[in-house]
Amino acid sequence: MMHTVKLLCVVFSCLCAVAWASSNRQPCHTPPLTTGTMKVVSTGGHDLAFGKFSYDSKANKFRFVEDTAHANKTSYLDVLVHFDEGLLYELDSKNESCKKETMQFRKHLMEIPPDATHESEIYMGSPSITEQGLRVREWTGKFPELHAHYSLSTTSCGCLPVSGSYYGEKKDLVFSFYGVETEVEDTQVFVLPTYCDGVQFEEAPDDHSFFDLFHD
Repeated sequence: MMHTVKLLCVVFSCLCAVAWASSNRQPCHTPPLTTGTMKVVSTGGHDLAFGKFSYDSKANKFRFVEDTAHANKTSYLDVLVHFDEGLLYELDSKNESCKKETMQFRKHLMEIPPDATHESEIYMGSPSITEQGLRVREWTGKFPELHAHYSLSTTSCGCLPVSGSYYGEKKDLVFSFYGVETEVEDTQVFVLPTYCDGVQFEEAPDDHSFFDLFHD
């Protein structure tokens, strides 16, 4: 499937440019399924998280499992987020325990928010040397509920996430996405484990969001 996507991006690269030039610059949509590696750092340069992400854009579900080899701490993140339902689960498969929280704020940076503003389309690397550059689209916007603003970069052809930044009152975060594929081998990653059955909600503040997962 990935070979097909790559071939289409090459064959229709000119068409992508033409379509972009004639469009109203509406936010593109992430493919139905994506997986890859996500790294989160603070703007101060501290590594906050590194691991595998899986995203179902149709169901708006996200799974992130931190790589323990890169987690220089006593615990690591394993989270399942159902954005449409406003539910966040922190999982501990070793102890078969589960923490369940509600999220009033349900936006994130795996999908371009519909009210995002297009800023520019640029090349990273070289636009004239084969396979030595990547054309990306830059988007920006605000999350008024969090008193924050964001920027997001996606590939011009395919709308795959490349990087993102979040600047808020509580924290500033930089997201990087690597090795993104347009498939998820095991969609069971989006299914809540049975040991979460019957778990009660824990109280969370009204501005609780996906971004609160990442901290020193």
